[in-house]
Amino acid sequence: MNHNRHSPGRIYRRCGCRGKHGKQLGPRCPRLAADPRHGSWALAIDVPRTIDGRRRTLRRSGFTTHSEAETALAKMRQNLAAGLRPDPTETVAAYLLDWLQTVGPRLRPATLARYRAYIDTLARTLWGSRTRPGPVNSSDG
Repeated sequence: MNHNRHSPGRIYRRCGCRGKHGKQLGPRCPRLAADPRHGSWALAIDVPRTIDGRRRTLRRSGFTTHSEAETALAKMRQNLAAGLRPDPTETVAAYLLDWLQTVGPRLRPATLARYRAYIDTLARTLWGSRTRPGPVNSSDG
């Protein structure tokens, strides 16, 4: 695990096993300690707060090795340090919804409603599952 105070983010193992109440055990699964091939590696990194000050944590999992997760976390750290959006796998729809949340308070109600309709009908239908073509500056908006 990464516990370096000067490097944001952490890496951990987790799995999809469920406990007796049907909830996922995640990183608390006892098989993770016993079987090194059980589960997958995951990462979590704090990203800039929302416009209303709420804390956000970006999580990604499914990495087969600790090294893969470290590489992905390092890339996210680089993007954050450069002022870019941290997640290179972010979809266009997710980016646009986040952008709308950021600029929404500055827009007139009719403009906000029109942008939201465009995103709902076009972005999710046409581009929703596609990732962005390249880094997008977090100050765009």
